[in-house]
Amino acid sequence: MEIKASISSLEDILADNRKFYQIPDYQRPYSWDKENLSDLIDDLFNAYIDNKDENYFCGSLVLVNNEKDQRFDIIDGQQRMTTFIILSCVFKALYWEQINDKAKDFILKSIQDRYEETKRKLRFLTNEYNQNSFEQNVLQGINFKEFKNIREMENDLKNNKYIINAYYFKNLLQNKLNEYKEININDFIVWIYEKVVLTVIICPSQDSAIKIFNVLNDRGMPLSPVDILKSSLMYNLDDEDRKIFKATWNSINDNVENNGLELFSLLNVYLYYTITSNPKTRLDKELLDNFKKNNKNSLEIINDIQNFSKSYIDLLKMEDKYIYLLKYLRHEIYWTSILTTALFNNYEYFNELKKLLLSYYYKNWVAGNTVATIKQTSFRILKLVKEKSDIQEIRSEILENIKNNNTEENYMENLKYHYVYGKKWDKPILLMLEYFATDNNHHKFIPLNADIQIEHVLPIKYKEYNWDKIFTEDEREDWTNALANLTLISMRKNVQALNYDFTRKKEIYANKEVLTCYTITQDIIHNYAEWNVKSLEKREKDLIEKISNILSI
Repeated sequence: MEIKASISSLEDILADNRKFYQIPDYQRPYSWDKENLSDLIDDLFNAYIDNKDENYFCGSLVLVNNEKDQRFDIIDGQQRMTTFIILSCVFKALYWEQINDKAKDFILKSIQDRYEETKRKLRFLTNEYNQNSFEQNVLQGINFKEFKNIREMENDLKNNKYIINAYYFKNLLQNKLNEYKEININDFIVWIYEKVVLTVIICPSQDSAIKIFNVLNDRGMPLSPVDILKSSLMYNLDDEDRKIFKATWNSINDNVENNGLELFSLLNVYLYYTITSNPKTRLDKELLDNFKKNNKNSLEIINDIQNFSKSYIDLLKMEDKYIYLLKYLRHEIYWTSILTTALFNNYEYFNELKKLLLSYYYKNWVAGNTVATIKQTSFRILKLVKEKSDIQEIRSEILENIKNNNTEENYMENLKYHYVYGKKWDKPILLMLEYFATDNNHHKFIPLNADIQIEHVLPIKYKEYNWDKIFTEDEREDWTNALANLTLISMRKNVQALNYDFTRKKEIYANKEVLTCYTITQDIIHNYAEWNVKSLEKREKDLIEKISNILSI
């Protein structure tokens, strides 16, 4: 059997009664979170609104035909597939009475074979360990309950990723449909099945599938938007101009790569600078349409990109604690577009702007807001910077967005939450405190890698060394993973510190042979004689006061 590749719609993949799928047990667990879902819903709605008649490409699916189980093993694409099945079940739970037979048929077929009701062959099986939970909570029908807030929902559902994501989908869909009241949910569901497409690759063996998976992830697709943009801009140039264009393009590319950056990221930032709005299609098509509309020739364009690239590189090579902290954000396109534009346009309020952006994006991050909350405000800020508007206009935009989304209240509540450890912002918040522990702005960038660890002063394994004599069970539950109990330490020292008592831990932290460079850990050594609830209450108050001062708007 040879490798077969095709472009297939979700209808072809999920609503074909000859195709059934399963996740092999060796695959990692389902891990998509609220941000992944928010990105997906944003992309789907944008594609539906802007390019309803065109296919929306949603990645690849690498399969092996498992003849023994009469199913396809999913080697790559399981996160996406699981998510689309959950989305189908959410559609069924929320909108069943509002949709027609065609949409209902798509949904039912994607859950199980409609023509074998007695055998009830499920379309999709997750790995054996999680299948029962997935089937009971999602496939058999979602019974949505009402919760006061996300935290109550997460606590009640006991970290069941499948049903938690169903609730996230419910909120995301309802918010989008409230925002775009003209969208008919039935048409939207049918569009998803008919127009969302994936590259489906069926391999003869697991070995060949893994090779394909590695090629796709290591090298990407052969012709990128950058390649298309370059060839399109060069197409009508004469030989002399083509030489000039190629030399300038290569100079830009070399300069970007020599600084450890990527040409695609630069061009994406340039696209945002150019259109100051959400792109509706591929980078190359969007830029080419804009160039045509503004009647720019290719040499003017490449010279403009070259000048812009200098500002982009200058920004990302800055030795500046505000820039370092912004680099930890997942959605870097917004702040990089805004601040590169500010440098490129010689915006006089650059320093005030970077501080405002740090406060705005971190408050949204800690509050648990999705990218949808910050997107439109980011575009308005970008436009104001491009127009060289006063910084007070930008501050007003930010404050209005924070007020409208209850961001301030949620951010403060989450800082005080007893489960800060494990949040995606736990290290960045501690690093913020580290960078601002002194007035010196000439820090070295600290990457989020394995060399830096979060240390629990009150250890997770607390029954050794008399920790259980200092903290009750309830106190331990409240404080072990709270912000006040967390600090930064080197990997080697974290292994040594382990579960010792506080006196011994301080000795290890202060050991000159393995001296920690983190000021916030030194602060614990010098300012706390013991570690108990009173100490934690004091440190929580101090840390939150420091964070509030850093992120004040």
